[in-house]
Order: sequence, then structure tokens, then C-alpha cells
Amino acid sequence: MENYQHWEICMKLIEEGRIDESISYANDIAEQLSVPKELIDRINAVNLKSFEKRIDSKMSDCIQRAHSEDAEALCLYYSLDNGWDSTMYVCKDFSPDSYRWISASRSWIDIGKARGFAGIYKHEAESAFFCDDVSSGICLLLMLRTTIAFYNVAMKHQQCGLKLCITGTESDFVRIV
Repeated sequence: MENYQHWEICMKLIEEGRIDESISYANDIAEQLSVPKELIDRINAVNLKSFEKRIDSKMSDCIQRAHSEDAEALCLYYSLDNGWDSTMYVCKDFSPDSYRWISASRSWIDIGKARGFAGIYKHEAESAFFCDDVSSGICLLLMLRTTIAFYNVAMKHQQCGLKLCITGTESDFVRIV
């Protein structure tokens, strides 16, 4: 999956706090991958404030549960194939070199769906995850915008004593805090 490398570059930029660079990079790559400009604009125009508010409204409970369970991290998982249905996993362990600590979680809090992206993923990317140039550009933008929405919330809680991460896949994660 050659185009998936573009997401890996975005992940690195986000982890370094270079949000504006990640946005610029993703938009440029989406154009290079032949995503129509109108679709790029439509993806960038989706309002994620209600998704951010939903995450933020549950973040205190998530942090409290993580501390009571002596956990090291919280990881928000969003399902591209299930309408951006999102779950915050309370993770006992954390490893920067592996994602397996996320799937070992036995405690979680449901966050709900992010409206707006599911239809774009299903209809415009045809639910194809980095399968061709256009679907790759669409996925790149959708995953970036979702990650930035979580980033905006995580920055409010960066002193919580936990690692705060997000993933939409089963093989990697973005560490925000």
C-alpha cells in the first residue's frame, strides 16, 4: 500500500505538533492523487464540532476510569466501516513500537458516531481503504480531519498523566499526548 505512506507522514507531522503542515501536506497529496477539488473542499468543510464536543464530554469519565484502573493510555478508535462509530479504549499498557496494547484493552467507553464522513467514505471512496489513488486521497483527508478533531480535545487534557492516542485502523495509532 504505497499510498498509505502518505498517512504515515501525516501521523508523524501530527505527533510532532505540526498540524498546519499535516493539513497542507494532505490537501496537496489528495490533489496529486486526483481527488476532485470540490470533494477536497467538501471534506474540509464538514463541521466536526459536535464530534469534538461528544469526545470532550466523555473525556473526564475516560480519564477517571483510566486512573482508577491504573491504565497508561486512552485510545480513541473510530470505525471507518461502521459510520465513524467511536470508542475510547482504556489501555493498561502502552508501547510506542506496537499497537497490540490497544487490542488488549478490556475496558472502554462508547463515544458515538461522527456525522458527515461516513457517507463520503461509503459513496466517494466506495468504502475502499487505500485501494487506489482517489480512495487513498479521500481516506487521507478523512483520517486527518478525524485525528485533528481528537487532537483539539486531547490538548485540553494533556496534563492528565496518560498517553492519549487515536486510530482508525488495527495496525497503527497516532500519539497526541
